[in-house]
Amino acid sequence: MIHYSCDRCKRPIEGRDAVRYVVKMEIEATIDCEDCQHDMDEDALLEMDELLDQVEDDDHDLDAAPLYERKRFDLCPECYRQFVKNPLAREKLVPFGFSSN
Repeated sequence: MIHYSCDRCKRPIEGRDAVRYVVKMEIEATIDCEDCQHDMDEDALLEMDELLDQVEDDDHDLDAAPLYERKRFDLCPECYRQFVKNPLAREKLVPFGFSSN
């Protein structure tokens, strides 16, 4: 039997009919630049080949950030509600209360 636990709070999600929420994330590196819009001529193909060689060399660098990543998390109902309210885990700003002087 497979046992699930919440990836956020680490509580077990027990029981055959227990509800769990699966959150899937895809992270992709991208660059939007006007200089990257080339016609596919020989110079552009040569440049692309050089960039691919550079990326292959960079793949051996363990500190380099991955270009694509896929993540999967199991959440209990309570952690799911918290995640939906604030998926990027940003701190909520407390509004200042100014007097009407």
